[in-house]
Amino acid sequence: MIGSVKETYNNEAKAKELLASKDFIPASALLIAADIVTSGSCFVWEVETLFDFLEEEGCLPEPKARDRLMAAICILLNPAFLWDAGAFMAVSQTFNGELALPELWEPLTPASLAYSIEEIDSVYKVYNNTKQLAPLYAEEPKIYMAVCCREHGFSSLPPALELCRDQYHRVYELPEEVQELVVNPVLERKLKEVSVYVDKLAQLRANLVQELKNKYVQL
Repeated sequence: MIGSVKETYNNEAKAKELLASKDFIPASALLIAADIVTSGSCFVWEVETLFDFLEEEGCLPEPKARDRLMAAICILLNPAFLWDAGAFMAVSQTFNGELALPELWEPLTPASLAYSIEEIDSVYKVYNNTKQLAPLYAEEPKIYMAVCCREHGFSSLPPALELCRDQYHRVYELPEEVQELVVNPVLERKLKEVSVYVDKLAQLRANLVQELKNKYVQL
């Protein structure tokens, strides 16, 4: 049973605003918003019931945001993303604002993977009071992460994806080139892009979640 956090996050006006927004809203913020508006019933209602209720409340999310909301609920109800690469890929797709296509395998960008891992951790921190799930990821998702990094030309892993280091080297049977680690402006740029992308969305999430915590001051 997933407990509601409405006692902590209670700004219903902001929650409805985020759910109805056409802008990109991180999955964790959408989940908390839905929790607020439904008083925790979003975790037990059928999908159709949830969407019908949100529509009646005037805050039905747009299609991709609905996918993110449902993915956030699903990772709490069933943590298959920890051992199933397909489940992890689908969560990563929708958490990054893409259409989830689990039947179509694609190498997502390391930035998308890094952000997904952090966003998953954020959801679990709010609802399960956990810190990092990195030690719990099984072989299959980590192999997928390693393949994605290699497919996108990363000769060194971003810090956020260090959890797949063993799989990266084992899959490709190739150690990192020392000279690439010392001086490689292309790699440095790629690593920086990952960091900037993750930090930007993490800051957006932090700002929105904080707003959900505070009711507007009535003047």
